[in-house]
Amino acid sequence: MQDEDFPPGISPYSSTNSTLQNQSLAYLNLDVGGALIRGSDFRVDAFVGYHYLHQRMKAFGCVQTAGNAAICGTPIPDSVAGIVEDDSWQGVRLGLNADLPIYAGWRLMLEGAYLPYVWMSGTDNHLLRPDLLLPRREDGTGWGYQLEAILSYQLTDAISLGVGGRYWHFQSKGAAHFEDMFINGVAQPLDFKANIYGAFVQGSYRFGAF
Repeated sequence: MQDEDFPPGISPYSSTNSTLQNQSLAYLNLDVGGALIRGSDFRVDAFVGYHYLHQRMKAFGCVQTAGNAAICGTPIPDSVAGIVEDDSWQGVRLGLNADLPIYAGWRLMLEGAYLPYVWMSGTDNHLLRPDLLLPRREDGTGWGYQLEAILSYQLTDAISLGVGGRYWHFQSKGAAHFEDMFINGVAQPLDFKANIYGAFVQGSYRFGAF
Protein backbone atom coordinates (compact mmCIF):
# COMPACT_ATOMS: atom_id res chain seq x y z
CA MET A 1 0.00 0.00 0.00
CA GLN A 2 1.27 3.45 -0.91
CA ASP A 3 0.07 6.31 1.33
CA GLU A 4 0.67 9.90 0.21
CA ASP A 5 0.33 13.23 2.06
CA PHE A 6 0.59 16.63 0.39
CA PRO A 7 1.31 20.22 1.48
CA PRO A 8 -0.02 22.29 3.14
CA GLY A 9 -1.52 19.63 5.43
CA ILE A 10 1.76 17.69 5.51
CA SER A 11 4.97 19.41 4.43
CA PRO A 12 7.17 18.37 2.78
CA TYR A 13 5.43 15.81 0.57
CA SER A 14 5.36 12.30 2.07
CA SER A 15 5.02 8.89 0.41
CA THR A 16 5.22 5.67 2.40
CA ASN A 17 5.03 1.99 1.47
CA SER A 18 3.51 -0.72 3.65
CA THR A 19 2.97 -4.47 3.26
CA LEU A 20 -0.61 -5.63 2.71
CA GLN A 21 -1.73 -8.57 4.86
CA ASN A 22 -5.08 -10.04 5.99
CA GLN A 23 -6.93 -8.77 2.92
CA SER A 24 -10.49 -9.80 2.06
CA LEU A 25 -12.74 -9.36 -0.96
CA ALA A 26 -16.38 -10.33 -1.48
CA TYR A 27 -18.84 -9.48 -4.24
CA LEU A 28 -22.42 -10.11 -5.38
CA ASN A 29 -24.19 -9.69 -8.72
CA LEU A 30 -27.99 -9.85 -9.07
CA ASP A 31 -29.25 -9.62 -12.68
CA VAL A 32 -32.49 -10.07 -14.60
CA GLY A 33 -32.80 -10.14 -18.37
CA GLY A 34 -33.78 -12.01 -21.50
CA ALA A 35 -32.63 -13.12 -24.93
CA LEU A 36 -32.14 -10.51 -27.64
CA ILE A 37 -31.03 -13.04 -30.27
CA ARG A 38 -31.38 -16.80 -30.04
CA GLY A 39 -30.22 -19.50 -32.45
CA SER A 40 -30.10 -23.26 -32.35
CA ASP A 41 -26.84 -23.26 -30.37
CA PHE A 42 -26.15 -19.63 -29.40
CA ARG A 43 -27.79 -16.69 -27.69
CA VAL A 44 -27.21 -13.02 -26.92
CA ASP A 45 -28.88 -11.67 -23.78
CA ALA A 46 -29.45 -8.21 -22.33
CA PHE A 47 -29.71 -7.66 -18.59
CA VAL A 48 -30.06 -5.07 -15.85
CA GLY A 49 -28.79 -5.68 -12.35
CA TYR A 50 -27.07 -4.68 -9.14
CA HIS A 51 -23.42 -5.10 -8.13
CA TYR A 52 -21.90 -5.06 -4.62
CA LEU A 53 -18.18 -5.25 -3.82
CA HIS A 54 -16.49 -5.11 -0.42
CA GLN A 55 -12.72 -4.80 0.10
CA ARG A 56 -10.76 -4.71 3.34
CA MET A 57 -7.03 -4.01 3.20
CA LYS A 58 -4.75 -3.99 6.25
CA ALA A 59 -1.25 -2.55 5.87
CA PHE A 60 1.70 -3.42 8.11
CA GLY A 61 4.98 -1.59 8.55
CA CYS A 62 5.98 1.77 7.06
CA VAL A 63 8.93 2.95 4.94
CA GLN A 64 9.34 6.56 3.77
CA THR A 65 10.15 6.74 0.03
CA ALA A 66 10.02 10.54 -0.39
CA GLY A 67 11.80 13.29 1.60
CA ASN A 68 9.70 13.65 4.76
CA ALA A 69 11.84 12.27 7.58
CA ALA A 70 9.14 13.05 10.17
CA ILE A 71 6.84 10.30 8.81
CA CYS A 72 8.35 6.81 8.96
CA GLY A 73 11.83 8.28 8.56
CA THR A 74 12.80 5.40 10.80
CA PRO A 75 11.19 2.35 9.16
CA ILE A 76 8.45 0.57 11.11
CA PRO A 77 8.67 -3.25 10.92
CA ASP A 78 6.08 -5.38 9.10
CA SER A 79 4.95 -6.86 12.42
CA VAL A 80 3.19 -3.56 13.29
CA ALA A 81 -0.25 -2.76 11.83
CA GLY A 82 -0.48 0.77 10.45
CA ILE A 83 -3.51 1.35 8.20
CA VAL A 84 -6.90 -0.31 7.68
CA GLU A 85 -8.90 0.64 4.56
CA ASP A 86 -12.44 -0.77 4.44
CA ASP A 87 -14.46 0.07 1.30
CA SER A 88 -17.76 -0.92 -0.28
CA TRP A 89 -18.79 -0.24 -3.90
CA GLN A 90 -22.36 -0.55 -5.17
CA GLY A 91 -23.68 0.05 -8.66
CA VAL A 92 -26.42 -0.43 -11.26
CA ARG A 93 -25.45 -2.80 -14.11
CA LEU A 94 -26.60 -2.55 -17.75
CA GLY A 95 -25.09 -5.17 -20.00
CA LEU A 96 -24.95 -7.81 -22.71
CA ASN A 97 -24.00 -11.48 -22.48
CA ALA A 98 -23.17 -13.72 -25.47
CA ASP A 99 -22.84 -17.53 -25.39
CA LEU A 100 -21.24 -18.69 -28.65
CA PRO A 101 -20.07 -22.04 -30.07
CA ILE A 102 -16.45 -22.30 -31.29
CA TYR A 103 -15.60 -25.87 -32.29
CA ALA A 104 -16.40 -29.45 -31.20
CA GLY A 105 -17.72 -28.80 -27.70
CA TRP A 106 -15.81 -25.58 -27.06
CA ARG A 107 -17.81 -22.44 -26.26
CA LEU A 108 -17.01 -18.80 -25.56
CA MET A 109 -19.06 -16.62 -23.21
CA LEU A 110 -18.53 -12.85 -23.32
CA GLU A 111 -20.07 -10.35 -20.92
CA GLY A 112 -19.84 -6.58 -20.74
CA ALA A 113 -21.64 -4.30 -18.30
CA TYR A 114 -21.74 -0.52 -17.99
CA LEU A 115 -22.38 0.88 -14.51
CA PRO A 116 -23.90 4.35 -15.06
CA TYR A 117 -24.24 5.00 -11.33
CA VAL A 118 -21.77 3.80 -8.70
CA TRP A 119 -21.58 4.82 -5.08
CA MET A 120 -18.65 4.18 -2.77
CA SER A 121 -18.57 4.26 1.04
CA GLY A 122 -15.64 3.40 3.26
CA THR A 123 -13.41 4.16 6.21
CA ASP A 124 -9.69 4.90 6.49
CA ASN A 125 -8.11 4.16 9.86
CA HIS A 126 -4.49 5.23 10.57
CA LEU A 127 -3.66 3.13 13.61
CA LEU A 128 -0.32 4.80 14.40
CA ARG A 129 -1.42 8.45 14.23
CA PRO A 130 -2.78 9.85 17.52
CA ASP A 131 -4.64 12.60 15.61
CA LEU A 132 -6.44 10.02 13.44
CA LEU A 133 -7.30 7.26 15.90
CA LEU A 134 -10.95 7.11 14.81
CA PRO A 135 -11.80 5.74 11.32
CA ARG A 136 -12.21 8.56 8.79
CA ARG A 137 -15.45 8.30 6.78
CA GLU A 138 -15.13 8.40 2.97
CA ASP A 139 -17.79 8.44 0.24
CA GLY A 140 -18.42 9.35 -3.38
CA THR A 141 -20.43 8.66 -6.52
CA GLY A 142 -19.37 7.89 -10.08
CA TRP A 143 -19.45 5.18 -12.76
CA GLY A 144 -17.73 1.98 -13.87
CA TYR A 145 -17.65 -1.01 -16.19
CA GLN A 146 -17.13 -4.79 -15.99
CA LEU A 147 -15.72 -7.16 -18.63
CA GLU A 148 -15.61 -10.96 -18.50
CA ALA A 149 -14.76 -13.85 -20.84
CA ILE A 150 -15.03 -17.62 -20.26
CA LEU A 151 -13.75 -20.43 -22.51
CA SER A 152 -15.49 -23.70 -21.67
CA TYR A 153 -15.66 -27.29 -22.86
CA GLN A 154 -18.89 -29.30 -22.83
CA LEU A 155 -18.07 -32.66 -21.25
CA THR A 156 -21.67 -33.90 -21.50
CA ASP A 157 -25.01 -32.38 -22.44
CA ALA A 158 -25.30 -31.08 -18.88
CA ILE A 159 -21.74 -30.62 -17.55
CA SER A 160 -19.11 -28.14 -18.70
CA LEU A 161 -15.76 -26.90 -17.36
CA GLY A 162 -14.22 -23.53 -18.13
CA VAL A 163 -11.48 -21.01 -17.51
CA GLY A 164 -12.04 -17.27 -17.58
CA GLY A 165 -10.83 -13.79 -16.79
CA ARG A 166 -12.45 -10.56 -15.65
CA TYR A 167 -11.61 -6.88 -15.33
CA TRP A 168 -13.63 -4.38 -13.27
CA HIS A 169 -13.18 -0.61 -13.05
CA PHE A 170 -15.00 1.75 -10.67
CA GLN A 171 -14.37 5.43 -10.02
CA SER A 172 -16.07 8.16 -8.04
CA LYS A 173 -15.66 11.74 -6.88
CA GLY A 174 -16.28 12.36 -3.21
CA ALA A 175 -14.67 13.34 0.05
CA ALA A 176 -12.88 12.26 3.21
CA HIS A 177 -14.87 13.67 6.12
CA PHE A 178 -12.48 15.33 8.56
CA GLU A 179 -15.43 17.35 9.89
CA ASP A 180 -16.51 14.14 11.65
CA MET A 181 -13.22 14.13 13.61
CA PHE A 182 -12.24 17.73 14.35
CA ILE A 183 -14.22 20.76 15.53
CA ASN A 184 -12.77 22.90 12.75
CA GLY A 185 -12.38 20.03 10.30
CA VAL A 186 -13.68 20.21 6.73
CA ALA A 187 -14.40 17.62 4.05
CA GLN A 188 -11.37 16.97 1.82
CA PRO A 189 -12.29 16.36 -1.85
CA LEU A 190 -10.98 12.98 -3.03
CA ASP A 191 -11.24 10.84 -6.16
CA PHE A 192 -11.58 7.10 -5.54
CA LYS A 193 -10.74 4.38 -8.08
CA ALA A 194 -10.72 0.58 -7.97
CA ASN A 195 -9.31 -1.73 -10.68
CA ILE A 196 -9.84 -5.44 -10.06
CA TYR A 197 -8.75 -8.22 -12.39
CA GLY A 198 -8.12 -11.92 -12.17
CA ALA A 199 -8.52 -15.40 -13.62
CA PHE A 200 -10.76 -18.22 -12.46
CA VAL A 201 -11.94 -21.75 -13.23
CA GLN A 202 -15.54 -22.90 -13.03
CA GLY A 203 -17.83 -25.85 -13.51
CA SER A 204 -21.49 -25.75 -14.45
CA TYR A 205 -24.46 -28.07 -14.66
CA ARG A 206 -27.33 -27.24 -17.02
CA PHE A 207 -30.92 -28.27 -16.26
CA GLY A 208 -33.19 -28.74 -19.29
CA ALA A 209 -32.65 -27.75 -22.90
CA PHE A 210 -30.43 -24.96 -24.23
